[in-house]
Amino acid sequence: MKSVVRTTPRCSRTALLNGPLGAKIRWFQSETFSLQDSKKSKEIKDGFLQDQNKIDTSDVRRAQEELEHFLLDYQRQKHLSEGDIEDDCLDSEDQQPVSEPDVEDMSPDVKKELPVHIQIAKDVIERCIHLLSHRSLKLRLKVLEVLEMCVIVLQSHENELLPAAHRVWPPLVQRLTNDDPRVVRQAFQTLCILGEKCGNFLRSRVTKDVLPKLSNMLQSHASVSIKAGPLYTHTLAYKLQLTVLQGLGTLCEKLDLAENGLDVVVNAAVPYLSSRQPCKLQEASCRMFIHLMQIDPDAVWLFLNELYCSHSYEPPHASLHPVKLQGMGNPRNEYTDNVSQLLDKL
Repeated sequence: MKSVVRTTPRCSRTALLNGPLGAKIRWFQSETFSLQDSKKSKEIKDGFLQDQNKIDTSDVRRAQEELEHFLLDYQRQKHLSEGDIEDDCLDSEDQQPVSEPDVEDMSPDVKKELPVHIQIAKDVIERCIHLLSHRSLKLRLKVLEVLEMCVIVLQSHENELLPAAHRVWPPLVQRLTNDDPRVVRQAFQTLCILGEKCGNFLRSRVTKDVLPKLSNMLQSHASVSIKAGPLYTHTLAYKLQLTVLQGLGTLCEKLDLAENGLDVVVNAAVPYLSSRQPCKLQEASCRMFIHLMQIDPDAVWLFLNELYCSHSYEPPHASLHPVKLQGMGNPRNEYTDNVSQLLDKL
């Protein structure tokens, strides 16, 4: 059965020569330059130019054969792709086996290779977890600093960050709730970074494991700092109070705490609105309430008006009951200045 060969437009056939001619120029650059330099027609033989330096005829013949094989193979492959040649006409020796794609490479379960810096940070966290309970105070502090940096490195790879946060959580809680004040302070800073990068993943854990104990710590220290003198600002307890008050509002905002967690935080921060507290603790408490306003402004408004309320709210209609707040009618007290300042911002 004769094979049917389709005719190709001349312009297309000419364009197809660009490939093999370009290849020839690359393969035989010295010959091309010598052909351009020669202008004598009597040296033309079989379509190939020979320069005056008498190029070896064997090299020219070899180049001619290679170009001929290239063009014949190109024509055969082109006709095959167009379906113009029957399967019987194909030379079995020219057929190349098609490599099958690797099934393992196409599997969706195969994990991509992690960047070097991500893999290093992941390995460092795994090796630091057991060191959080080491008896050396300096080592525990240093490990917490290293964990904080590793979390920042892993922030762009959530699939690696969240499992690492899960693994480090139990020993981190121990450092937050039952350790030296210096360690608790550093552990809280690490927790703030974790909360910022992990978000809602840590919300229930923080609400259940951390907030009640931090609230108890703040309330117990508030009764001491409210009576303390200027030297109290140099103590570890004061520095821990200040660090927690400065970071707790941002942490709650990042975690978008629910109402039950918000109540615990507000009850812990209210004593620091007193004018009898050190000035920096008052400022930190006010900034924390500003962050809490972003979460639930109505609840914060109600909490503040329970402390002090300088306005009376009349119902818009006589059939409605009058509004009664615990802070209404109270004389000025130690909370008045800070509460009035916060209410003005709502």
